[in-house]
Amino acid sequence: MLSPPGGLIRPELEPVFEALLKPLPRTVLHWLHKMPARRTVLQALATEQGPVTHEFLDRFAAARSVEYLRAALVAAGALPARDEQLARLERWLAATVPRVSSAEERRILRNYTNWQPLRRLRRLPAGQLVTHSRAETVRVEIRNVARLLEWLHDGGATLGTCTQDPVDAWLSDGPSTRATVRGFLLWTSRRGHSRPLTAPVISNYFTARTIGKDRRWALVRRLVHDEQLQVVDRAAGLLLLLFAQPVGRISRLTTDHIVDRGDTLALKLGRVPAEISAPLDDLIRQLVERRNGRAATVPIEESKWLFHSIYPGQPIDPHTLGRRLKAIGVPPQLARHAALMDIASELPAVVISRLLGFHHSTGDNWTRLSQGFGADYAAEVSRR
Repeated sequence: MLSPPGGLIRPELEPVFEALLKPLPRTVLHWLHKMPARRTVLQALATEQGPVTHEFLDRFAAARSVEYLRAALVAAGALPARDEQLARLERWLAATVPRVSSAEERRILRNYTNWQPLRRLRRLPAGQLVTHSRAETVRVEIRNVARLLEWLHDGGATLGTCTQDPVDAWLSDGPSTRATVRGFLLWTSRRGHSRPLTAPVISNYFTARTIGKDRRWALVRRLVHDEQLQVVDRAAGLLLLLFAQPVGRISRLTTDHIVDRGDTLALKLGRVPAEISAPLDDLIRQLVERRNGRAATVPIEESKWLFHSIYPGQPIDPHTLGRRLKAIGVPPQLARHAALMDIASELPAVVISRLLGFHHSTGDNWTRLSQGFGADYAAEVSRR
C-alpha cells in the first residue's frame, strides 16, 4: 500500500513503514482492513512527493483513522508532536469565518480571532496543551458572533452602524450563551470598528453549580464497591470525588506520579505526595499493570500514561474521560466543586496547595467560599 504500482517504497515513507511495524501484526492488519479509508490514505502517501507532514494528513482530517496514523507516527518519532486541539480549532476557524457574508466583517472577525482567542491559546505556558473545553469555548463564541453579524445583515444593518438596542434585542431572543459575544463587541468598540457596544457578563458563580454532600459520598461508595464498572472509570471517578482533581489533569497522570512502597501508595499531585488508601491504591496498581491499553503501537515499557487513548502513545482525551464519567452518573464539574468545597472546609489553603497541586490562591478562594459569607456580611454591616 505504501508502494506505487510496480515500484518500491520511496525513502520518505520509510519512517511510516517502520512505525507500522511496531505493533503486533494482527493489530496492524485489523486496522488496515476494518475501513477502506485507511488504505486510501496510505496509497495517497505512496503517490505523493516529499516527506510526510501534519499538513498532508490534515487533508484527510474528516477521516477518524488518520488521527490513529498521526499518533502512531508521532509515537515513533516520524512526526513532531503538536497541539491537536489547537490545530483542529484553527482548521474549524478557517472554515467558519468565511461564512460571514460581508467581506469587511469577515476581515474584522478574522483579525479578532487571531489577536484575541487564538493568541491567548498560543501563548499558554510551555508544555500546557489546549483542552477540549477551551477550544469549545472559542467555538461557541465565534458561532454566536457569526450569527449576530448575519442577523444584523438580514435586518439591513451592519456592525459599523449598529446601536445597542438591536444587540439587546438579539441577546434577549435566544439562549444565555449569546452573551459570549461580549469580548468581540468590546474589542470592536475599542478598535473603532463599531459604536460602543457590550453584552452582559455570563455569571461564573460556581458555588451554585455543585452536588450535595450526600450524593457525593453515595457516588464514592458506588465506585468503591461496584466491581462491574471498569477500572479506568472507578479510578478516575475516585480521584475526582476524593482529591478534586480536574479531568484534564487525571487524563495526563503517568507512572512517574506514583510512589509505590509496596505496603503504601502515594500520588505526586502537588509538591508533597498524597497517600492513597484502599481500594483506590489497588485500582491504580491495576492501571500500571495494563497501561498499554488498546494503544498497541507503543511497547508497554515505553508507555507511561495511566489512562490511555485509543491512539498510540497518547493519554485519553479529557473530553472522552468526562463523557465516560457522566455515563456512570458522575458529573465532572459539579462533583469536583463539591469535593473542593468539602476539602476546603477541613484543610488550610496551604495544605490543599501542597497536596493537591492547586495554586495557593485557588485554595484561599475555596476556603473562603466553603465558610459562606457570614463574616464578610457582618463586617460590611459593622462598617455601615
